[in-house]
Amino acid sequence: MGRKRKHDKDEDQAAQASRNGAVAEPEPQAVEESGGGGGGLGKLVLLLLVAAIVALVLSEGARSKVLDLLFGSEEEFDYSSTTMPATEAPVGAGA
Repeated sequence: MGRKRKHDKDEDQAAQASRNGAVAEPEPQAVEESGGGGGGLGKLVLLLLVAAIVALVLSEGARSKVLDLLFGSEEEFDYSSTTMPATEAPVGAGA
């Protein structure tokens, strides 16, 4: 029964302090901004990535080189016919 009394007493004190304005609201913790001294490497990487994308969009030569690196260079074939051209047979000629 001693516990109940202590709990009631604590509750009464908290209520009284609240009415008197003695209980301070907890202040929200300040959120650190990421624009300060750190993050230089991340910004540099982002800048390089954006520059590379712009170069690929604007330059056909750069696009071609990247595609050649990724998928191999384009093969060039010399197409020459190895079959003889068909001779024209008269229409309606039966065999």
